[in-house]
Amino acid sequence: MRKLLLAGVALAGAAAYLPTAAQAQSPVFNTTSRPGKLDGAAPGSVQVNLGGTLFSGIFFTDQNNTHPEAQNPNFLNYFRLYPNFNYASPSGINYGVSAEVRSAGSAQDKSRSTNTLYWHKAVGYVSSDKFGKFEVGTPNDAIDELGVGTGDDFGTGGFYAEYGFAQETNFISSDSYDGDNPHQKVAYISPSIAGFTFAVSYQPTAVGLTNNSELVSYGSGGKASKDRLEGAIQFSHAFGPTSLKADAGYAWATPDAPSGSGYKDVSYVQAGAVVTVAGIEIEGQVNTGKFSLAGNDAGNWGGPLFHGQKDTTAYIVGVGYNYGPYSIGAQYYHLTGDAQLATPATYTGKGEALGAGYIVGPGVSLYFDAITDDNKQPGFKSHGTGIGLGTYFSW
Repeated sequence: MRKLLLAGVALAGAAAYLPTAAQAQSPVFNTTSRPGKLDGAAPGSVQVNLGGTLFSGIFFTDQNNTHPEAQNPNFLNYFRLYPNFNYASPSGINYGVSAEVRSAGSAQDKSRSTNTLYWHKAVGYVSSDKFGKFEVGTPNDAIDELGVGTGDDFGTGGFYAEYGFAQETNFISSDSYDGDNPHQKVAYISPSIAGFTFAVSYQPTAVGLTNNSELVSYGSGGKASKDRLEGAIQFSHAFGPTSLKADAGYAWATPDAPSGSGYKDVSYVQAGAVVTVAGIEIEGQVNTGKFSLAGNDAGNWGGPLFHGQKDTTAYIVGVGYNYGPYSIGAQYYHLTGDAQLATPATYTGKGEALGAGYIVGPGVSLYFDAITDDNKQPGFKSHGTGIGLGTYFSW
């Protein structure tokens, strides 16, 4: 749900792109979509945009674990900006930058002085419907870009909801806008050929957008990854009233420390699919292999495991229905991995989510989320539930 494309109201005389009533999530204003479907500037012109989103929600939660209890209810609000520009050459090659500006988070009792703006993400690109799209800055990695089957397009995203309730949010899916910190990398996305699209990405170090003036050296003792290489392929096709999207991906990386640190190379596979017929979506995704379920990769999941730790397997399945401006869907996830204790042990997480949405009109939408979450490992067990209501104002 948080995969809001970096877009908005076009300035300098260009028109805004309004959503259709059939969209099942927060209205999206495309300016730099997939190669072959570019909605940017007309050939030989420049388009400059400034989009924005205000999210406002109320959340009720009941958590039975060792963490401090959250107050009920909690009001949750944020405001984000999406500046970008696109130049289309007369030959059909597009150049541009897409970015996202966020405000630093703080507890609700903190003063507004902590609400500092920062560049969450910025991507420069060169693209064409003939040769595809090359990206620099902090683009999505290949699996994030082409991964499908997460079921996060109902409500505000279920386990990827705006409320950040479920502990497994960033483990159970390849989705860089639902738990990941954008890292510097280069990426390539091919044009669609006979329904197939492929992508590759390379991330030399696990550093974010702000690391722009100093060289990176070993520093995390192997907990983060380096030389991260990902590849993914996606197939998309419509068979009459039925459409299919399916993908497969592979990720490999080394620990950011010399050999002998005790950490293993990252190596895992990912696969997902979604089938849509008559407004009904059935989907699922799985990630399995040698990667950590902890957020040790500079804030992200998928970093190196220590020698002797168990592999991780996470999957999610979902079903949903779209009818005009209405949408409703459900998710179930399951996760197993190493508990990362002093002695070998297994961590298990699972949960269910229900989400619904209604598009009031261009730029305004309403959402409902209900979540349950269960986690256990030796010496620890938790159960939580949460209900959220929210609205987006987007332009």
